[in-house]
Amino acid sequence: MSSYFFDSSALVKRYRSEDGTTEVDRILREPDAAYFIARLAVVEVQRALARTVRDGEISAQEFDALRDRLYQDLGHRRLRIVRLREFHFHSAVRLVRKYAPPQHTPLLRSLDTIHLAAALDVHQRSNLDHFVSADKDLCAVAKAENLSVINPVSLSA
Repeated sequence: MSSYFFDSSALVKRYRSEDGTTEVDRILREPDAAYFIARLAVVEVQRALARTVRDGEISAQEFDALRDRLYQDLGHRRLRIVRLREFHFHSAVRLVRKYAPPQHTPLLRSLDTIHLAAALDVHQRSNLDHFVSADKDLCAVAKAENLSVINPVSLSA
């Protein structure tokens, strides 16, 4: 059984058609696979979808339908939520310190470090197979942390 951890940049592709959606859909169709997300992805995905309403790309009714689809995935435990704990935040601070510049190192955003800290925790507890993100800087750091990385955008290009 394969296991995947999705950050928000990849997960949103399940609910909105964009570069990388085909690859995300392929991964989510794998039989007997386990899919993990950090609790904060629930908020970030909805924020990303809300922005598309504001920008006139989708209607408020479409937003409601997409949000309902997200909550159906959560309700059916298709996506397993990693509850964030204090040690995840300590791990995120460690990642910020470790990957603070020198200039050639990508600088991680705060919430990205929390996604990565949660993924590293899942990996430590159950040997996570793949970290899925559409953020190339986050992918680079996840690789440096010895995670197998899938960037659905680079696979669909």
